[in-house]
Amino acid sequence: MVLTEEERRERRRISRKKFRQTEKGKEKKRISNKKYLESKKGKEIRKYNTKKYKQTEKGKKLITKCSWKSRGLNMENFEEIYERYTMAIFCDICECVLEGNGRNRKCMDHDHDNGEFRNIVCSYCNIHICK
Repeated sequence: MVLTEEERRERRRISRKKFRQTEKGKEKKRISNKKYLESKKGKEIRKYNTKKYKQTEKGKKLITKCSWKSRGLNMENFEEIYERYTMAIFCDICECVLEGNGRNRKCMDHDHDNGEFRNIVCSYCNIHICK
């Protein structure tokens, strides 16, 4: 029985798939992946993918969550607070438009003693009024 080129490729593909599922195949793949990630090209790709991920909506949310957690915010109702934070247009105290950096930058005001969320405010109100 003579196999066509396509049939040979399919058999080779199946054989390689079976090998990858064995312990020896898994170990070989782990070593190969480790070498690749340590290579110059692997490091560049990982750095690029990390930077790209941080620009996605999911990445921004994760960065915000980690930042708030490190500052002591009670994380029980994070989803609700994050939704309110992203939708906020005006400061809850002085009612200025929240935009960009500087005095009108959007800040999450919370009680430092118990971590309870209070308001979405501008940077000025967060520093001067909320003390």
